[in-house]
Amino acid sequence: MANSLDNKSITEQILSIRNTNNNEDFQKLFLQYRPLVLSSINRYHFRFYEIDDLLQESRIVCYQAVLAYNIDGKITFGKFFQQSLLNCFCSILRKESATKRQADRFAESFENILETQGEYYSKSAISNISPENTVIINEAVNSLPYLLSDFEYHVFSLLYFKHQSPEAIAILLKEPQNKVNRAVNRCKNKLAEELF
Repeated sequence: MANSLDNKSITEQILSIRNTNNNEDFQKLFLQYRPLVLSSINRYHFRFYEIDDLLQESRIVCYQAVLAYNIDGKITFGKFFQQSLLNCFCSILRKESATKRQADRFAESFENILETQGEYYSKSAISNISPENTVIINEAVNSLPYLLSDFEYHVFSLLYFKHQSPEAIAILLKEPQNKVNRAVNRCKNKLAEELF
């Protein structure tokens, strides 16, 4: 009996939202389903979304569910909303996975150039990087004077632009080899932070 009253109340709220675009009724409806929303959010691990972003996404999904829900159907609004929410969260996770895979591929290709080919990278290795990633790399390289100390930037320039080996740089700058090696590592770390 209570369940049918609840369904009737929810149906009335849905109709009110549809007919008058009543924000107050929508807020009440969403609050009734907030535990469901929080439970759904906690089922997944989102890397790029904070709880407030996910709650906002959930509000949008709830509103869309109100508009799309078949009042005369056999499914309850709660089940319909839950399925809509899970579909939305799965889409978000797919996008995050695609972004992560793209970043991983980019990191691998860039790391390959820095680590395996180092200062002796070839033009063919650079040409394998996608145009979008080339823009990202160019922006990062242009910001290097602000990211690196003067010494680091000098080492980086000799290593990657003049194609000097770390040993040759140490001799050229009259600096100990380990100091140059540490500068190279700091450059790589700072550049990686900027890129990823």
